[in-house]
Amino acid sequence: MSFRSILRFVVLFSFAFVPMVASAQQKGATVQGTVADPDEAVIPGATVTLTPASGKPLVTQSQSDGTYVFHNVPAGSYSETVTMQGFASFVKLGVKINPSQSLTLDAKMDIQAQQQEVQVTAQTAQVSVDADSNASSTVIKGKDLDALSDDPDELSSELTALAGPSAGPNGGQIYVDGFTGGQLPPKSSIREIRINQNPFSAEYDRLGYGRVQIFTKPGTDKLHGFFQMSGNNSSFNTGNPLLNANLSPGQSAITQPPYHTIFMFGDVSGPLSSNSSFTLDGSHRSIQDNSIVNATVLEDAQHLCTAGQTFCSYQFANPTPNVRTDISPRVDLQLGEKNTLTTRFRYEQSDMSNQGIGNLSLPSTGYNSSSSEATLQMTDTQVVNSRVINETRFEYERDHSSQTPLSTAPTITVQGNFVGGGSNSGSNSDNQTHFELHNYTSIQLKKNFIRMGGRLRSTRDSQTSSAGSNGSFIYNCLLTTNCPVGGSSYDSGQASQFKITKIIHPSVNATMVDLGVYAEDDWKPIQNLTLSYGIRYETQSDIGDHHDIAPRLSFAYGLGSGKNAAKTVLRGGFGLFYDRFQLDNILTTVQLNGTNQIQTTLAHPDSATCSPNNLSGCTAGTPGGSTTVAAAPNLRTPYSMEFAIGADQQLFRNATMSVNYLNTRGVHQFLSQNVNSPTGVDANGNFIYPIEPAAGEAPVIRQQYQSEGVYRQNELIANLNIRERAFSLFGYYVLNFAKSDTGGITSFPSQPYNIGADYGRAVFDRRNRLFLGGNFSLPYHISLSPFIVASSGTPYNVTLGRDLNGDSEFNDRPAFATSSNEPGASTIPGCGSFITPAAGQARIPINYCTGPALFVTNLRISKTFGFGPSTEQKGQGSSGPGDHGHGDHGGGHGGFGGSSRTDKKYNLTFSTQVQNLFNNADYATPNATMTSQTLFGKSTQLAGNPYTSSSALRRISLNMSFNF
Repeated sequence: MSFRSILRFVVLFSFAFVPMVASAQQKGATVQGTVADPDEAVIPGATVTLTPASGKPLVTQSQSDGTYVFHNVPAGSYSETVTMQGFASFVKLGVKINPSQSLTLDAKMDIQAQQQEVQVTAQTAQVSVDADSNASSTVIKGKDLDALSDDPDELSSELTALAGPSAGPNGGQIYVDGFTGGQLPPKSSIREIRINQNPFSAEYDRLGYGRVQIFTKPGTDKLHGFFQMSGNNSSFNTGNPLLNANLSPGQSAITQPPYHTIFMFGDVSGPLSSNSSFTLDGSHRSIQDNSIVNATVLEDAQHLCTAGQTFCSYQFANPTPNVRTDISPRVDLQLGEKNTLTTRFRYEQSDMSNQGIGNLSLPSTGYNSSSSEATLQMTDTQVVNSRVINETRFEYERDHSSQTPLSTAPTITVQGNFVGGGSNSGSNSDNQTHFELHNYTSIQLKKNFIRMGGRLRSTRDSQTSSAGSNGSFIYNCLLTTNCPVGGSSYDSGQASQFKITKIIHPSVNATMVDLGVYAEDDWKPIQNLTLSYGIRYETQSDIGDHHDIAPRLSFAYGLGSGKNAAKTVLRGGFGLFYDRFQLDNILTTVQLNGTNQIQTTLAHPDSATCSPNNLSGCTAGTPGGSTTVAAAPNLRTPYSMEFAIGADQQLFRNATMSVNYLNTRGVHQFLSQNVNSPTGVDANGNFIYPIEPAAGEAPVIRQQYQSEGVYRQNELIANLNIRERAFSLFGYYVLNFAKSDTGGITSFPSQPYNIGADYGRAVFDRRNRLFLGGNFSLPYHISLSPFIVASSGTPYNVTLGRDLNGDSEFNDRPAFATSSNEPGASTIPGCGSFITPAAGQARIPINYCTGPALFVTNLRISKTFGFGPSTEQKGQGSSGPGDHGHGDHGGGHGGFGGSSRTDKKYNLTFSTQVQNLFNNADYATPNATMTSQTLFGKSTQLAGNPYTSSSALRRISLNMSFNF
């Protein structure tokens, strides 16, 4: 974008604000408020009527966040009436309105008595032309939260599935109380989750599709509490069908060790004084799970195979204990009539054993890890006047992690067969310090809603590591008899590659700072049209590109005319969205700069003097081979150009449907490349390098982070949202097509200097995805909460397990075989047969094969018993200070434990959560390395969350909760 184009945009943007300022000169009054039920849950779609002593009444409806507003109300005496099906009418008489006054009239509606007891759904589904009310978004709170897992790790994967695929390779983002990153809070402390809201807002750096915003509960003005215990035992589950699936003849079956999970969650909230409240929540998890090893090994001194076998299947269920504890106090303080301060502290401690084990990695490669995280968050909200709100957020986070390997022996990798020896990640101690500062201002005018502000983040990472110092050997094949010509085999002792890191300065550090500022306006020139336009500017350290300007534009137009709300809303938008050069990659360039650490890589080392049992001669006779990692001089920030068009449709009173087409073009995408890869071969068949090594030396490896990749993506997304009194149902279907020439910043091109040779199906090209979730309230306080996810298989790449072009990467692809009977051919059923390519022979396309389709149904069944005094029509835990803020106008239940409450003060709930109800066999993508001895084309692991665990297909958890 040229400077002249930027200047033109800024001028047009400035002129667009002129009518806003003029519109601020109002003569009439402004009447606004929020409509809510006795639990403070907002009520959208309520009819609000202002009736004067004489003249025509004014009528509007509450929006998706429960708010309503009347502008230019003539002075006089009025009566206010609020009506909504299922609620008793709210009436307020004798409302006196003065000229130019800004008056707030909140309405709390009582629930009508019903002949049958059912839970009240605290939200409705209505289409609207508001920028934040797109029908493709989902708001989950109250009893809808019951469908989600209590385990924060599983909850994270479920939220990712629920949000659907974001545009591009990076997936969505999760915000907790407005802050990026960090650990998810316990589900019991979550008040509300919003997904895919206002996708083209300039407030956010990424597109809204895939964005998850989590808001925790504020303090209450009465004492409330919640406690939950949840447990899972292996005796309830169905096991792992892959264990014992690939046993060699004569091998004994493997018995999976017992395992269990115990979760304890709790929170208590109440007043500290007349203007302050507190919340204290915490959780403890004790997880004893198993990781499944499914490899092929050679018979050796450990006697892993039975007598007479040269090689065999090695399967093992390895226990992986995990203990995690966190505590989080929060204080909400009303500093004045217009100022609220929220302070939240969180501390988490986690200890895990036997990590890094599973799939092809044998138990000796594992490590133990420990981590702690302390986070302080402060949010100050000031109501400057009736039209202006300012919010400042500050976060300080301190993370410490360490890991210790179970073995320091050299790492042994036999492509597609097993990874043994010691852990190549070594011992590690890492400390991160993170600061995050936000300031946002919103201005409500007659026809404009203006938002502006910025975010400043700084993260410092200080790391001490011995990674790579134990050395690693890579072999192409397990056996010489099955190894293609030119390959190296483990049984012969000849490695294909040896790599070792000499640690000169073990402690290094790096800091990344990034800044994003924005301004946007939601302008409603007429009642049924909203135009949203804004601009965002981003920059970061450690990269030469500092001019990331991101314009955003969207519209929402309601079809039809008249006073009735539109039943069809057309929506569209365009925007630029930038990504960041991450701190982990910056730290790698500091470690491997050739001074702090020296990494040596040798191709085909002499097995007589360099072997896993003898490292003394690995580098002594072959100098050179050093590896450096740096950012390319022209490295710049990747960005995506997003275009969307679609429609929201009101199906009936509490049901909406949304269909959107999304087109995305990504440029300057990250990848890695060895810029000293061979450019060809000489007459003797030797590789020709840009920097030729001296006689007897190994060629150097100059790895660069580059930004030359592209991707193209087309998505068709359909959303359904039904919110009735006795049930809710929400979900989506996505049809997706995506192509790319890079798999991310750590991926290398299969043909050096020819990135386009890898343009094809992207890893995120899952063709079909379906999600359905909801809640069904039955009589006698019984609730059913289903959670259904289905997906086409993930594309995966077939590789040879060899380095044919001398770039030190093992990502070369095969060629198509003429038939499965062709000599040397390997076959994957349903995909094809492949052979080692001859010189000049075309390779198969990247990500040519597709993994297994996935399907899971989770179901929670709960029954609530109420006892103690009745709380009917008394308000169960109205929100105290802190229930307001920028971008958080949703209100929510003040009571704890979701909506599984009766009208009694004390509630005891028993529930069962069944994950993978139908015991569907969901498998991970198959082993796709052709030199695999027995596992090529076979899935060696289960799919993992949200479909399965690593240990079992179907899991059953028992839960008990108590709230008051």
